[in-house]
Amino acid sequence: MVDRLTSLLERARRPEYTGENRCTPCTVLNVSLALLASVLLAFASVGLAAVAFLGSVLAIYLRGYLVPGTPAITERYFPERVLALFDSHPAADRRIDEGAWETVAKLEDHRRNAVDPERFLLEVGAVGPCDHEDDLRLTDGFGHLFDDRLATHDGRPDDEAMAALFDTDADSMTLMDRPYPAVEIDRRIRKWPSEAALLADVVTHEALSELTDRWATVPLEQRLGILESLRSFHETCPNCGGEVVFSEDTVESCCRTHEVVVISCVDCEQPLLEFDPADLAVAEHESGVRS
Repeated sequence: MVDRLTSLLERARRPEYTGENRCTPCTVLNVSLALLASVLLAFASVGLAAVAFLGSVLAIYLRGYLVPGTPAITERYFPERVLALFDSHPAADRRIDEGAWETVAKLEDHRRNAVDPERFLLEVGAVGPCDHEDDLRLTDGFGHLFDDRLATHDGRPDDEAMAALFDTDADSMTLMDRPYPAVEIDRRIRKWPSEAALLADVVTHEALSELTDRWATVPLEQRLGILESLRSFHETCPNCGGEVVFSEDTVESCCRTHEVVVISCVDCEQPLLEFDPADLAVAEHESGVRS
């Protein structure tokens, strides 16, 4: 009997709309509609309303939707700022995570040890002025140090190297099953847009650690921000050696489409950095490295 019930539930399940593919805004809308319908039904029969609501929730759990055409409804009537909160794309997730680390202890550490990113990297010799334009680039010395550290990695960095980014060990880190690299540390998800981006961060962290002891004193979240910014300094892909270029891309989710600026490799097509075009507009009025 149990096996038969399990088989029926599996046949009813729509994996293309559930699990990792579940759309949160659409789920919220469907549950809200189910709740509203159940409240109205309760005026006639409380028991029937309860059964209807439980059945609706089960249908949403198994199939992703209760109401046909939910994505179109969600895209049309949900405000853009609300849909943005639920994006599962790494570039969008970054906005959700901002501020999650701000415990009192970490804020105090940041206040005491925070650096000016551009000044710090200039002082330690990681970046220097470009020859023919008002901008910064990786110094030849740091570039050679990066290449030396890159040569020690065969493809994806091992767990210990990844954990070192966050001042922890591999046992405290859980690899997430996502279409992009992601780990969970201290109940927080850390993510990268590609394997190339992850490799760039790990190698840059190792190179900066070898370059100067001061790198270890920079607050963790600021270090991660600096590593992310430094991905845009690479002219070749750390994953395959291909050329790195700027481009614009359209990211589509179940019920939302938005533009992102992408720094990616033309050969393996892996993105090193993805960000909102609005962030680029702000950066055009600033110079240097942002934390």
